[in-house]
Amino acid sequence: MASKKFTLLMVLVIGTVATGFGQLGGVLDYLDSTKVSSKNLPQYNEWKNNSKSNYFPPKPKSMGQLSVYGGMFLIDGDCPSLPGWNVGATYRKALGYVVSARIGFGYAVTKGLDYRKNPNLANNAVLLQTYSLNDPSYPTGKGPGWYVHNYRLSAWTPTLDFIVNFGNINFHKNKSKFGFYGLVGYMPIIYKTKMDILDGSRAYNFAALQTNNSNFFNRPRGDMRSDMKDFFDGEYETYASINDRSPNFGNAGKGNAQLRHSFNVGFGTEFRIAARMSLGLEAKYLFTFDDYMDGWHINNGGLTPDKDNGIFTNLHINYNL
Repeated sequence: MASKKFTLLMVLVIGTVATGFGQLGGVLDYLDSTKVSSKNLPQYNEWKNNSKSNYFPPKPKSMGQLSVYGGMFLIDGDCPSLPGWNVGATYRKALGYVVSARIGFGYAVTKGLDYRKNPNLANNAVLLQTYSLNDPSYPTGKGPGWYVHNYRLSAWTPTLDFIVNFGNINFHKNKSKFGFYGLVGYMPIIYKTKMDILDGSRAYNFAALQTNNSNFFNRPRGDMRSDMKDFFDGEYETYASINDRSPNFGNAGKGNAQLRHSFNVGFGTEFRIAARMSLGLEAKYLFTFDDYMDGWHINNGGLTPDKDNGIFTNLHINYNL
């Protein structure tokens, strides 16, 4: 479902782009001497009069851009994700007219909630202890043998992106309003995932869902998820299982942040609102190579086949240096 939303977003953003503009907000008119500082004016005159072969403008790679951003964050995994959020800041440095590098750091939070009975109690040791069929401590005297999956994930996201401006292949196009770019980068994700398995210190009485409504799990999924939000207490008291064979700062404990080497691809559009200010809309898809992020890694006795990935859609506020 999340993948379909991401594809639709790409179509919508591409549809909004009419033209391209230059690297980091456009390029000034180099024939206008009023745009040249007094320090660079002698070199500008030499360049304009063809008296020397000096390249102008001097130091073209010194352009930079500071940005703050915020937007939506989702996990594309086994459990349907609820809309989350993320915020952060970036610094972007031009490497030429077309390519730039960008570093940044962000923080993100999202949740997931399923609408189906899940018999895969091996997803967490607490599930096995609490909801197995031979559990005499369950409210009805015997566990149901299933649960409804949920999770809350918090993540820190340092990034290094390389950005290609498609519009700036025209080089000295002057002061266009729109820009369109693609990006690829390294985005290690540092995360913690917790699950809401217990009602305080007791098991949830899942059996009561069908006792009160025998048709509970045969309704539209939106209605089921809405009722499940009210059913859970939202405490997320249990750490999800982790893959201790992957990087984790040398400590495999469930309560510790887990590090995953990840890579992202994305695209964006930028709109100039002032000489040095612009707004950007950007979408990124993160490949984590990790199936434990949403706490659901066991399915029908075996590991789930697909990894959990991330989706980011952000609004950037940019200031060109």
